[in-house]
Amino acid sequence: RVGKAIGVKTGDKILALNGQKVVKFDELLSSKVLLGSPKLTVSRDGKAIDLKVPETILDSLSKYGPREFVTPRNAVHAVLAVNDHTPEKQSLLARLFGKKPAATIAPAFDAGIRKGDSIVAVNGSPIKFRDQITDVADQNRGKQINLSIIRAGKTLEVSPKVAQDGTIGVIFGTAKLPVKHVDFGFFEAFGVGAEKTWTTFSDNAKGIWKMITGKVSARNISSPIGIAKVYGAEFEWEKFWSLTGLISIALAFMNLLPIPALDGGHVVFLIIEMIKGKPLGDKFMERAQVVGFVILLSLMVFAFGNDILKLFGK
Repeated sequence: RVGKAIGVKTGDKILALNGQKVVKFDELLSSKVLLGSPKLTVSRDGKAIDLKVPETILDSLSKYGPREFVTPRNAVHAVLAVNDHTPEKQSLLARLFGKKPAATIAPAFDAGIRKGDSIVAVNGSPIKFRDQITDVADQNRGKQINLSIIRAGKTLEVSPKVAQDGTIGVIFGTAKLPVKHVDFGFFEAFGVGAEKTWTTFSDNAKGIWKMITGKVSARNISSPIGIAKVYGAEFEWEKFWSLTGLISIALAFMNLLPIPALDGGHVVFLIIEMIKGKPLGDKFMERAQVVGFVILLSLMVFAFGNDILKLFGK
């Protein structure tokens, strides 16, 4: 949805960002794209085409998710799981706020598709990629589609009725992207780490500035609720420590903001005292701390409000 809005089409091969060759898939969701509004060069039908990423891309991804921008084109693998009519599990917060479980809709299960089946054709047309199934399903919401599946060496025909959200309730196995392992020496790692730290620090500054200037919505501010969702339910060593490092850097940046009660506020007061040549009054400092506390409390309430509203799809 987000990718289509800026002109990306299924099957495009992304070549470059602002003229620089794309080497890693992660670059497409980096700050260069989210905060830089770059020129995206894609290869389509043998031709290079330039597309402009809008400044509102971060808002769109926050609303619809990164998968609605660009994803690797995956070949169709065997069905990994099929949604049945088991009631949806709800989080503690959803139960506390009285959110009712969503109705379980299982078109593929009702049509007879099972785990391990391989879908080889849709409406009589052979398929190779997963998007060839999802696109047809999205175009036939509320209607039946015909699927040819292979189970235990036999070809079967099934006709699930597509749900109103454009899904049939199956999860496919996916092939992992190739990973290149790069080793750094002890001292070399310090340089790489320092560069990544500074990039993350400056990205936070850019994000805050875009919110102040209205180019990015403040709805992107998250509380511990949103942070917990990013961490996920399963522990992955690399993901856990990468996110912990990012959050630590973000907190360090926030602490340097010129808000009373934070270190950045104290630095501002010290500079003022150096210029004046005498300390600020006790009553002024006391009132400044109260103002700082109110600002921080308001930010916290706003962040929690954002995440609670998102739980209800708002």
